[in-house]
Amino acid sequence: MNKYFMQELQVAIIVIQAFEKKALEMIEKLAKEFHIDLSNENPFKNLLSIENNLRKGNLKESWTYWFHGDACDFKNIETGQFLHVKINRAGNFGTIDEHYLYEFLQTSKSLIHIKELIKTEKKFSELLNKLIEKGILVNIDAFPFRTIILKQ
Repeated sequence: MNKYFMQELQVAIIVIQAFEKKALEMIEKLAKEFHIDLSNENPFKNLLSIENNLRKGNLKESWTYWFHGDACDFKNIETGQFLHVKINRAGNFGTIDEHYLYEFLQTSKSLIHIKELIKTEKKFSELLNKLIEKGILVNIDAFPFRTIILKQ
């Protein structure tokens, strides 16, 4: 494996860590807003309900949120930053979906220098697959499902 590819893997890890940090920050912000105890087994159960009119709305600091399926999407209406956060994974709010992680990279101004290095979703996917091969990313779900996280 060449030196440049190793650097790209390091950069992909930086993106994952930035996503994990921001995802946890947004989940904590949402929990604070709705007085939710994150230590509960399914803390967002009530907000996931289709009948609940609170499953979509606004948070402070220009963020919107929208619960759907097993995830919550967050979008900053000023910067355009986007996060798709899986919320039913027993506290693993930083689970990785290749497409949405790439979208996070594309919409995060703090990662613009990395965006210049990883220009395509295909390239990003190759890097993530190599991180899985190396055991740096792991699947916490049972086959055939795939829920990838950064190994702790």
